[in-house]
Amino acid sequence: MPKVLIIEDRRENIVFIANNILRPKGYDVITARDGQIGLQKVEEEIPDLIITDLKLPKMGGLDVMEELLERGIFIPTIVMTFHGTEETARRALRLGARDYLIKPFTMEEMDDALERAFRPPPTTPEAYRQKLDAETRIASLEEELGQTSALLAEKEKQLERFQQASANYVDKDDLAKAAEQAKAWEDNNVRLNEVLAETKYALSKAQGRADALEETMMAQKVEMDKYQKEARRLAKELRNLSEAVRLMSQDMEHQMNRLLTLTPREEA
Repeated sequence: MPKVLIIEDRRENIVFIANNILRPKGYDVITARDGQIGLQKVEEEIPDLIITDLKLPKMGGLDVMEELLERGIFIPTIVMTFHGTEETARRALRLGARDYLIKPFTMEEMDDALERAFRPPPTTPEAYRQKLDAETRIASLEEELGQTSALLAEKEKQLERFQQASANYVDKDDLAKAAEQAKAWEDNNVRLNEVLAETKYALSKAQGRADALEETMMAQKVEMDKYQKEARRLAKELRNLSEAVRLMSQDMEHQMNRLLTLTPREEA
């Protein structure tokens, strides 16, 4: 069965997740009480899934995910938090999180998150790394291309001035050297354009994979919104039920008072 690493500083939360959700399903459970130990456990145990809280001693959950990506380690992750924001959720998903749970969550919500976590993704965080590398390379090539084009234009101006100055006396060797140098710069410019075109094509492919991941992130956000809407509905029903119980208690107290008031008269 898959091996799951829980990174959580509260022991009661670890016990709940491990004993009530993971172990009954046959998962092997590893635990860590802070982010740094979590990183060590990842390299030692190589888990199939990470369940991590955002706020941890020494190193937060998002920092753990970022460090794993820097080390080239891609492991499906479920993120938990008490106080989450849309920006935090977006950052977690961009770092490769498969799900984002708001505490307190139910066993059913964690079960659904586990199912999504082990579902093969349409793409991987590598798409974003490839996109970043391609964008960096394109920026560098475009800068080099601009410098080369400017230098080529300057050389062409120099050649034109030389030809004008040599109208009455032409040194064939100098003209040949200037023409050869201009041709070299032109060839270099063509080569750079070809490399730039290839890199832009690679970027478009990486962008496609990134767009697929973005669609998955949006779908997960819609699902999160659905959970939050359901939570608000249940909270409203709970408030209504509490009000009904309060009114019923008042009515019962009123009836009891009436009964106590009437009883002595009936005995008389």
